[in-house]
Amino acid sequence: MALESAFPTMPSPLSFGLIASLALLGMSVSTLATAVEDVSTTSYRPTVSNPAALSAPGWLEVEMGMHQQLPGDGSRQTSLPYLLKYAVSPDFGILLGGDAHVTLTDADGTRTRGQGDSTFLLKHRWGLGSGDEAGLEWGFKSPTAISGLGSGKTDYIANGIYSTRVGAHTLDVNLNATRLGAVEAGTGLIRWGWAAALSHPLDAHWSLSAELSGAARRGTTADNQMLVAMAYAPNNRVVIDAGMAVGLSHAAVNRTCFIGVSFLLQKFK
Repeated sequence: MALESAFPTMPSPLSFGLIASLALLGMSVSTLATAVEDVSTTSYRPTVSNPAALSAPGWLEVEMGMHQQLPGDGSRQTSLPYLLKYAVSPDFGILLGGDAHVTLTDADGTRTRGQGDSTFLLKHRWGLGSGDEAGLEWGFKSPTAISGLGSGKTDYIANGIYSTRVGAHTLDVNLNATRLGAVEAGTGLIRWGWAAALSHPLDAHWSLSAELSGAARRGTTADNQMLVAMAYAPNNRVVIDAGMAVGLSHAAVNRTCFIGVSFLLQKFK
């Protein structure tokens, strides 16, 4: 088997440079930020599932990255996802995300470039005692993508979360439902999704994550994948991550590789 067919194409040097610049920006901002308050980044990257916890209250937290998907049909999609998180309290927050830029290359070499769709979510967290937490995210995906990069319709999203400790591991389980604005004839309006991520700290700076996730909708083939990633935290306000995901079903994207950064940007109260 050829090497390029066995592994996903790695991000370009320019993409690595972009993420490295973002990481340096995050570390610089963290160094300049007030040291009076001991706060930490609450990174949601790079797994499909989110933890129940919100980011540090009063702080704007930024997540950015680069994803490259290889569906296996000769096409390729490269995107620059972002997520802005702001918690007004430990229990309530706002999430604004999407794809800042998407490049879709068809099997015949035709390329479509532009902004992707945008997502707005509200989040509520509940403490369950003994370190367990529950969360609920709800909102919508806005069709801000140009033609060919999105459905052109609004989707409505609800995601339930349960987070707990399993020994030294952290387990995040998500169950969600998305009411799609555009569907094919004979298929369901609701896409049901699930994800379970297990993360383990290797030392004070490094951690390892593994995740299984999937989605299903009436009249379509289930979409399942496995993801593995490593994260490095040079300090408590910056997290850099990289990893890959492999499809486990016929409908899933064959391979995805990614790299990104999360950091606390600014305190507003």
